[in-house]
Amino acid sequence: MPPRDPPLVEREVDLASLVAALARPPAVVVVEGERGAGKTRLVREALAAPGLEGRQPLVGHSRPTLASCPLGPVIEALATASRPPVRPLSALAGVLRTVLPELAAILPPAPPPVPEPQLVRHRLVRASAELLAKLGPTILVLEDVQWGDAATVELIRMIGARPPPELSIVITCEPPAALPELGLGTTRLSIPPLSPAGAGRLACAILGDPETVLPTGVADLLYERSGGVPFVVREDVRMLRQHDLLRPVNGAWTLGPGAETAVPPAVGAMIAARLRSLDATGTAVLEAAAVLAGSAEPELVARVAGLSTGRTCAALGDAMRRGLLRDHGPDGGTVRFRHELARLAVYESVPGYRRRGLHAIAAQVLTAAGGALRVRAVDHHRRAGDLRAWAASAEAAAEAALAAGAFGTAHSWLRDVLQAGAVAPERRAEVAVKLGRAALGAADPGGTTSGLLAEVAEAASPEQRAELLLLRLWSALESDGPADGAATALRDALGGLVRRPGLRAIAHALLATPTRLPGLDLAAQKAHLDRARTALTETGDPMAHAVVRTATAHLLLATGGPEGWAAARAVPVHGDRPEIERRLARGLLDLAESALHLGHYTRGLDLAERARRPASGAPSPAFDTRLRAVVARIRWTTGDCGAEDDVGVLSGDPFASGLPNLRLLSAQIDAGQGRLDAARRTLRAVAEEACETGDLAVAAQAAAEFNRVALTLEQRRLGHALARQVLDGVARKGVWVWAAPLLPFAPLDLVREVLPRYRGAVADRDAPLARAALGFAEARMSERYGDAGWAAAGYRRARRGYAVLPDPRLAAHACAGEARARISAGQVPDAEPLRHAWSTFTGLGAVWDANRLKQTMRAAGLPVPHRRGRPGYGNQLSPREREIAVLAASGHTNRDIAAGLYLSDRTVKYHLANAMRKLGVSSRRQLGDVLEPADRSDHTCRCGRCGRELNLS
Repeated sequence: MPPRDPPLVEREVDLASLVAALARPPAVVVVEGERGAGKTRLVREALAAPGLEGRQPLVGHSRPTLASCPLGPVIEALATASRPPVRPLSALAGVLRTVLPELAAILPPAPPPVPEPQLVRHRLVRASAELLAKLGPTILVLEDVQWGDAATVELIRMIGARPPPELSIVITCEPPAALPELGLGTTRLSIPPLSPAGAGRLACAILGDPETVLPTGVADLLYERSGGVPFVVREDVRMLRQHDLLRPVNGAWTLGPGAETAVPPAVGAMIAARLRSLDATGTAVLEAAAVLAGSAEPELVARVAGLSTGRTCAALGDAMRRGLLRDHGPDGGTVRFRHELARLAVYESVPGYRRRGLHAIAAQVLTAAGGALRVRAVDHHRRAGDLRAWAASAEAAAEAALAAGAFGTAHSWLRDVLQAGAVAPERRAEVAVKLGRAALGAADPGGTTSGLLAEVAEAASPEQRAELLLLRLWSALESDGPADGAATALRDALGGLVRRPGLRAIAHALLATPTRLPGLDLAAQKAHLDRARTALTETGDPMAHAVVRTATAHLLLATGGPEGWAAARAVPVHGDRPEIERRLARGLLDLAESALHLGHYTRGLDLAERARRPASGAPSPAFDTRLRAVVARIRWTTGDCGAEDDVGVLSGDPFASGLPNLRLLSAQIDAGQGRLDAARRTLRAVAEEACETGDLAVAAQAAAEFNRVALTLEQRRLGHALARQVLDGVARKGVWVWAAPLLPFAPLDLVREVLPRYRGAVADRDAPLARAALGFAEARMSERYGDAGWAAAGYRRARRGYAVLPDPRLAAHACAGEARARISAGQVPDAEPLRHAWSTFTGLGAVWDANRLKQTMRAAGLPVPHRRGRPGYGNQLSPREREIAVLAASGHTNRDIAAGLYLSDRTVKYHLANAMRKLGVSSRRQLGDVLEPADRSDHTCRCGRCGRELNLS
């Protein structure tokens, strides 16, 4: 990390108060704050403030090792005096010659010595006060006075009682410091820790990369580790970055494995120094508190430490005074470490054998306490090395967590128990069933849970095997993982559920999931749904009823069936158990996404809001992230610019990396803003992966966007292959409404091939997006065959259809198509809709699309609109000037640049002339010499005229 100081954060008011006090001598200012709060930095910034230039700063530090040295910090400060006294010194000042030989030239001769040590000290104090009073405008800074000696405290009292007119004193200390009364004019500044937002801003400043987002979850963890202490934040962030434990991933800072337990050396040394100042009782109490982790009642700490409650409370109070612990809880009845790094530093200082023993004691104490504390015993059993006790306690805690709706916690415990082989063979299937139920909706990185369920199913009874395979498919469907293999295995094992109608109904309902099982066509899935309804008549299981009800609505709505909305309204919002609430929330979110694919955007937002309500009773971070991604995509599609900010926030979410909706939306934003290479890479990956998982509506949107931004011959070939793959999948499934995003941009030979089937399939569907897309596709075909009048009319109908949804971007694209058709017919297109379309693109940040539309307007001879209120860049290159300068320096002509960026030749000349003027060059060859290497690297030509794809590095 760079060694420079980061900016002050949340200290502006304190800095202004300190500067104002020092500017009006005489002044005494006490700056209080815990170690690392930034007291020294605050004083240093104040001394450099305008208006204090003529004052001589003298800085001295108190240290524990100098506590027996009279006036140690004052002598250190006076030794740096750079100018002589402004008034003559008395003979008394000569006593300073023995301690300040540096100032011998300005001090009078030493007076006769006195025998009594008290008189020696008193003379030194008086002489120091006199010298300070006669040095002229001076600011004396005494740091860390909590360690100051008695003589220093006496001097502070003396000056505070009668401050010299040209002297200002700044005293920094940690509370509670035993400072004397300093008079009525004393200014006291208390420096608190940073707020969570302030700690996040400081971390961003230290990281120094404004293009990379610090997600809320990462910022919260950094705050928990540091407690908002600026010094700790700085050391922690620098250490994590230096060891690559905090790294940028997809535009967001992400914590890597091992980050949670890493301790910065400087912070560890600070905590170790405080720990050494404690007696044996204090050390034992802190070690017990570090092992217990979190917050703990003094009685628990006493039992783990093996001490009486009275001695423990006394030691805890001492540790709080030293800044190691703090009160916690509404009534202060529990204690907690000042911050997590302090706890980790103490924990790491405990020898390994002693840590294991303390964990064993903690497990016994917490188990005996019962209630919620038994859950905390699970980790202590594991850390103590007692595998059997750990497995038993983890299973019991998981059952309690399941009953409370804490599915992620239960899932982690049960998965770890099965992976560790800590369960007897005859009980593995029983525990695996619990794991499968806990895993529903949980993230399953690497398919660990799915693999465990499949492994245990191999050795289970037919009935248990069928249930485990059912849970495996269910988990795959709810975690957005590959599900086709799990569906095949379940179909083969359905016979094991003959005597369990509730599970049989759930199994058939899951096999009717329309968007995730590409191996099953619509007819087969309708048959499974019929079997699910039949099985439902044999059971009163509320979970089975919830699953079949949501599956029915999903299949009907996703395919555009008019009866789908009645089925959606029949899905309740709340259930009588957490696991049913979770199922209903997931079902409602599936319906919201189906509404998005149909073009019912307002209804989609309503369904997402209904999904949010039951989810609040059974929280799941993975579910919440998916819900926010679906909502962001609906908002972005309808023209809400704030959705792009949501994408930036979500990009750093640990559960967001695999979400197709979020990746698709990020690529759409990249494409609109002209970052075409990045957009094409993501769009291709999303289209291929979504085809594989059966999410064909998402695949169609990704393939459509890829074809829209395919410029070179190779890109168009790849776009053709992607469109073919999606349309083949749609044809096999039989749900043609999912092809709606693709028809406006797919290659025309594919559109001609599927258009008759598409037209017939969507005729009776409640799918406004599909109808608008049909008009767009028919207009394209009319334009292709030279019927410009029909094409213009078709584009106009499509524009109106998209506007009603609303989908302003597609409405603008249809407007561009209408203008293109009119130009082909020799007509002049209406300028007003085109200006509105251009305003739509620019207002939504789709600069690349706006530039393409301007080319169409130029071709029609229409006035080209211009953006107003552009930001000024002064002598710095604007982004457009820099882009054009890089291309020009790489040998591209103005004509190539204009064609590739969809600009006029005149605009290119204008930006290039500005860039050359700002850079002080007169030729293209000189541009390459003055541009930074970072400007010229990894730049890809987007020349639409020549079709080249050249890396200019």
